[in-house]
Amino acid sequence: METTEPQVVPPPSEEDAQLHDTFRISNPLEIGGVLRHLATRGDFVTVYFANGQRQLVTRILKVDIPARGFYFDWGGVEKESRALLDSKRAMFVAVPEGIQVHFPCLDVAEREFEGYPAFYASFPEHLVRLQRRDYFRVKTPILNPYQCKVQFPDEQQFVRMSVFDLSLGGVGLRSKLPIVAEIPKGTMLMQVDMELRDYGTVQVDLEVCSLRTVPLAKDVEHHLGCRFVALTRAAESRLQKLITQLELNRKALVRG
Repeated sequence: METTEPQVVPPPSEEDAQLHDTFRISNPLEIGGVLRHLATRGDFVTVYFANGQRQLVTRILKVDIPARGFYFDWGGVEKESRALLDSKRAMFVAVPEGIQVHFPCLDVAEREFEGYPAFYASFPEHLVRLQRRDYFRVKTPILNPYQCKVQFPDEQQFVRMSVFDLSLGGVGLRSKLPIVAEIPKGTMLMQVDMELRDYGTVQVDLEVCSLRTVPLAKDVEHHLGCRFVALTRAAESRLQKLITQLELNRKALVRG
């Protein structure tokens, strides 16, 4: 099992909660099918506990649908593993094929799996599968925006565009350059470098889904709505951390 830096998971807004209800699964057979898919693919699953202050990265080892339970990897960090056992509630989050899956568990226990220590938990009462297009979108900093280095088809020079908003499904890019207004819908923008400061540079492929003009006080800005194409797990993980932090910052600002 791998560990990562502690990360606080922001509580869902009322809109998020309503959206999650739409994609909630409560049938044990369906829940077992989703968990088995995670196990078969070998996807990483992040387990948040201690009120979101601690987390472990693991994999599901086996799903026992008749018993309505599943085994997941123990790993080598004994302190964190013991802390998870002492926790009263844990939240499991995975993103297989761009689909967020999350569910709570209340009874994580220590078991043996194929001769090695492992965790065991009963099926959750419900599980949420949230399609990539249904992720909430966050606004990015305006005064000092993140930048993207884009090369348009048939152009030799790179163009720098500001990141206006972001989700795990895609990104909104803005620029005042006239060339942006000429980009047709469906254009593929390959190997775009997203410069995210503390979160590093993430290289992504984009498909332009929409184009609109935003009027400003003295001129206009062109907005490209783009979706990510075949986002890598590493890029997705880094973007998820950034989105989480931006949402935490926004809620802290609202609370004053």
